[in-house]
Amino acid sequence: MKTATSLLALILAPLAFAADAGDPFAKVLDGKAPAITKEFIAPPSGITVRRVLFRIRDKNEAYAVIAIPNTPGKHPGILVLHGSGGNAEEEKAMAWAQRGYVAVAPDMPGLYSPLTRGDLPMSKGYADGRYSMQPDTTKSVIFDGMLAAMKALDLLRSLPETDTANVGVVGVSWGGTMTTMVCGLAGDKVKAGFAIWGSGYFDLGNWRGGKPSPTAKPGALAANMTAEERARWLRDLDPGRRAPNMKAAFFLAGAANDFFGWPEAVQATLDAIPGEKNHFYAPNSNHKALIPGGTGFEGVKYDPKHPQLIGARANWLAMEVPYFEYHLKGIGKPLPKVKLAKSDDARLARFTVEAPHPILKAELYWAAPFAAETLKDPSLLAKAVVDRKWSAVPATKNGDTYEAAIPAEAAQWFILVSDDRPMSVSSDMITVGAK
Repeated sequence: MKTATSLLALILAPLAFAADAGDPFAKVLDGKAPAITKEFIAPPSGITVRRVLFRIRDKNEAYAVIAIPNTPGKHPGILVLHGSGGNAEEEKAMAWAQRGYVAVAPDMPGLYSPLTRGDLPMSKGYADGRYSMQPDTTKSVIFDGMLAAMKALDLLRSLPETDTANVGVVGVSWGGTMTTMVCGLAGDKVKAGFAIWGSGYFDLGNWRGGKPSPTAKPGALAANMTAEERARWLRDLDPGRRAPNMKAAFFLAGAANDFFGWPEAVQATLDAIPGEKNHFYAPNSNHKALIPGGTGFEGVKYDPKHPQLIGARANWLAMEVPYFEYHLKGIGKPLPKVKLAKSDDARLARFTVEAPHPILKAELYWAAPFAAETLKDPSLLAKAVVDRKWSAVPATKNGDTYEAAIPAEAAQWFILVSDDRPMSVSSDMITVGAK
């Protein structure tokens, strides 16, 4: 028979254990308030926000945020596409609605965080199945990701508030790749696209830096595909191969040291676009653009009296806003345009700039060639692309033409100019000695 003392000991035993250093909770239950990692804000006044699931194909559904201005009449539309590991860009969609656009921001299979919404049985985990090509292309989750983006475009165009003659697409990273793909597939359904680190021609980019791995998850690594599967993936799912069908005005924001969209892939994508196009290469930058109009958002200030989503919460690049204002609303002036001019001196770059605003800076950026051993090893080449140094040479203006010296050791070069808005654009990437 237990005494009162022994019963009290049994009751207090768990409390004693909780204070013991061996209790897994003892080290983490410190009584301090947790850090808030994300706050889901209520819709700002003046817009309506809807959160929906929409059908992709078969039983597959995707989540999307729809943000609509409360002002009467039709508004230009914009499709907002998240990057790898992200989700439907709710704040960016609301920011576009605050500016007077109807915005749709979907989740895309194969690209989002595993904590997504909707019934998507093909997505077993983050990035699984991107390069699964058996029995056919539809086995790749990227096919469903691209289909989700296209269906989201159809959803955007179907909304009664959308002016279907003025629809744009913007996205970052894999979302930039999807932007290029959507503009290629959609033809004249899209008026303007802005892809950030989103080129096609994967075979000229990071794929060249990959090696097969027997331990990789099935379909997670491009290097594990057979030659036939790679050719079929590029034919069906590579945005560069769809670029010749593009009807939209298009801007491709490239980083000269990007780990995935290498300059050769960016240039090949641009070369494949038959219509209006523009771009920049951000020097010494990997998946960012610390240039005027880029990712820095210099001078951005928040006004508490007039709550407005601004800066990085509202856009990936500052240049997006004046770009779409011009192409979808007819407000403002176009971006500058760099045109290379003929030069009789192989070591002198000559160019002109169509510039509706004053040009504040014009420079030539150049890089030395890769070492021979680097070109033979995919892993070394991938690292060298990211670590490559691009050096600046100021350009001088003679009348309507700019000139800049090309150093003797340069293997590749491009021009970068910035105006006073600020907005930045580049020339094509030039390989010395190439014909």
